Amino acid sequence: MNIRCFSLLVVLTILLLVSSSASAVLDYKDKEIVSADTVIDDDLLIYGDNVDIRGTVLGDVMAFGKSVRISGNVTGDVMACGGKVTISGIVRDDVRIGAIEVVIEGNVGDDVFVGATTVEVSEEAYIGGDIVFGSGRMDVWGEVAGNIEGRAGDVVLAGPVGGNVELEVGNINVLSTARINGTIEYTSPRKVTIPPSTVIQEVSFTRQEPTGIFNIPETISIFIGWLIRFVYLLIIALLVLVLLPDHVEAVARNIPENPILNLAMGFALVVIGFVGSVVFMVTLIGIPIGLILLFATLFALYAARLYFGLWLGRLIFSRLGKESKPWMDMVLGVLVLFILTSLPWVGGLIYLVVTFMVIGVIFSTMRGSAKA
Repeated sequence: MNIRCFSLLVVLTILLLVSSSASAVLDYKDKEIVSADTVIDDDLLIYGDNVDIRGTVLGDVMAFGKSVRISGNVTGDVMACGGKVTISGIVRDDVRIGAIEVVIEGNVGDDVFVGATTVEVSEEAYIGGDIVFGSGRMDVWGEVAGNIEGRAGDVVLAGPVGGNVELEVGNINVLSTARINGTIEYTSPRKVTIPPSTVIQEVSFTRQEPTGIFNIPETISIFIGWLIRFVYLLIIALLVLVLLPDHVEAVARNIPENPILNLAMGFALVVIGFVGSVVFMVTLIGIPIGLILLFATLFALYAARLYFGLWLGRLIFSRLGKESKPWMDMVLGVLVLFILTSLPWVGGLIYLVVTFMVIGVIFSTMRGSAKA
């Protein structure tokens, strides 16, 4: 498979974390640490500033945080997003990570899919399947039983690899401690010297002229930007849910009602908001009102998705027959909607339809409350 396809696969896999973790989840809303003596016989959704899973999880783990560490034992998959993600324990199945910095120093039973600025597989690490990655820098010191495939600015191979290596890199450094049982195929601006004893089969090199993208690969830049925007929206969504729970719930309940009418009304309100703000700001005395109206319109265009996210997350959980809490509905719904609105071509249309419809619902809900 083409390396660019693998790089995109990394990002898409991370964006679609929810598709493989939509089973039952355990509420760990108020806890960031799972103690070493804790055994969780369920899937786990956990988030916080510094998440550390030291105990045993008999299922899948989905974790978000500034720092995420898996130092215990997970029998299923691990899906993690954060500033720094560390796997120092045992994960029996696949690992999917999106982060700025990734360190793997434990055991992973199957494949690793990772998108990050830097990735390090330490000497103590063991990966039972393949590594598929997109990163600025990738250092592999530990053992990989399967293949290594990906794209990076710099790659260091220093440990045993059971399969083949296929890379698109700015620079590759194969140390004498490495042992690749398959082939090495790499595309790079320059050919490097690879110790012959380190590769059992053939080495294939394809020259590529430097394009200036290797320090920060395009796919990783896109993903990091996507992740930052998603986190900002999610923070606002959770804050609004905490501060205005009744209002958010009321709007979310009314979303299925009269969608076409609300869509048209929302579009009209946005037009009125922009035109009205310009009209007010033409006159000096109306500038404050115009600015307030403009800010309110822009915020509505940005934040309308959070109401839809609550409704969408609740719908998904209900269709799966799973119980959930409002914050869980919000996280899941906003993530799925953010993925959909990030799709090329159709994503913009989805965003406009959802935004205009929800703005119409907000207006209808507020008008109904005022009449009551």
